[in-house]
Amino acid sequence: MADLCGTPMRPSDSWSSTEVRSLQHTHMWTIKGFSQCEVRYLETSVRIKDSHTSSGCSSQSNSLVGASAGGGLMGGGAAAAAAAAADNANYLQFKIRLHPQGNKESNKDFCFFQVFSCTNVKFKAKFSVYNTRSEEVPATVYTGTQQLNGYFEYIRRDLLINHIMPQDEIQLLLNLTIVSDTITKNSQNTINQAMPEPRPCELAKDLEVMFGQNRHTDFKIVCRGEGKEMHELSAHKVVLAARSPVFSAMLEPHTEEAQKSEVFYEDIDFEVMREMLFYMYSGRSPLLQQMALDLLAVADRFQLIGLKEMADQVLRAGLSTDNVCRNLVLADMHNALDLKADALRFIAQYSNNVIMTDGWAEMVKEHPRLVTEVVAAMSQEQSRLCECCFVGIGIGGVPPPPPPPPSCSKSSASPPHHQQFPIVDGGGGGDHPIAAVAGGVLNTFLLSIFYAFFILFCFFHALFTTLWHKFGGA
Repeated sequence: MADLCGTPMRPSDSWSSTEVRSLQHTHMWTIKGFSQCEVRYLETSVRIKDSHTSSGCSSQSNSLVGASAGGGLMGGGAAAAAAAAADNANYLQFKIRLHPQGNKESNKDFCFFQVFSCTNVKFKAKFSVYNTRSEEVPATVYTGTQQLNGYFEYIRRDLLINHIMPQDEIQLLLNLTIVSDTITKNSQNTINQAMPEPRPCELAKDLEVMFGQNRHTDFKIVCRGEGKEMHELSAHKVVLAARSPVFSAMLEPHTEEAQKSEVFYEDIDFEVMREMLFYMYSGRSPLLQQMALDLLAVADRFQLIGLKEMADQVLRAGLSTDNVCRNLVLADMHNALDLKADALRFIAQYSNNVIMTDGWAEMVKEHPRLVTEVVAAMSQEQSRLCECCFVGIGIGGVPPPPPPPPSCSKSSASPPHHQQFPIVDGGGGGDHPIAAVAGGVLNTFLLSIFYAFFILFCFFHALFTTLWHKFGGA
């Protein structure tokens, strides 16, 4: 005998079972360019369909639905309003707010995260704050005596900004638990048997074991190992064809590879191929951090979209002055658009350091087209910053924002897909319009001179590097 949750029950002549019903919901909110935000607060909303309410488990919801069903005698506008009210009754609505500089002068050095219910329901909440490297920065729950609307957590602003650099992007994860109602069931002569929970992860685990045991294989992949010796990897045709469109086409019955059940790759390292096959069987890549460059290349070659995205994220999170040029070349070669955009932006912001590296010298020599794109990216970035000089002349007298710190955030990216949040401005006065215009013109003139000298520097640097390699430094 088992109860509603499937746990064993002692033998008895009758039984009762009570279930406390709750709704779990997670919401991810991404804020890009956080350090540049000068408004009082940012806001987004969450609208959650209450499955328990809409299924008739809540008496309040049932009464609202019944009222709308009887609205056939109403006028068109009244019927529509009643239908909308009934529909809204099946949803739980929450507001999420981020206060970048506190909510008053005494706590302006802190960032506050707030959530409150618009539908007057009891809930529990927990915020988790991450950067683009999936590293969490701990926040503190507000336990003060001041009466506030909703649930609050806070964190020091300087600590948060240091944690999210250089991408300047916050990933705010909200976990909500809403308690809806309780249900008690009684029975005299029936046994309630819970249905087994689905276990989709077992398939990936079983395939991973099968790959490790190397049993029942019907295809061999031969790759170059250490010392240029060729090594074999065994696999299953059905798994290769299901996971990769390239292998699927290769294993058509008329191809040479399908007939011989073997393929050779002299240009792919054995360890890289084995890690790629492990991902194809298990969906995981334990060596992703160490092999991100090579895995991005093979993932693009064999059209493994998931592995390519994973490698792209690792490379974007690890950009530095020493590797950014190499990663830019790789991203351009394998059409990794996000990695390429971040690399261009990184070079534009740290150009003084990047142009002194060996990677820059090699890119100037071997990939001059990318150098042109770097100069264009620098021009766009600086032009965007110059436009800040003119903000504050328009409506409201909003002061110009301060120059952004080094960042890889996408200033032109679209907001999160959940819902576009309105920006609520806190007001304030601006600088004198004439001073703003003069500063903008001066900055534009100085930037033009800077980029002219920079382009000349790139040209002579490339020429000098070529002559140096040609004559051996003589």
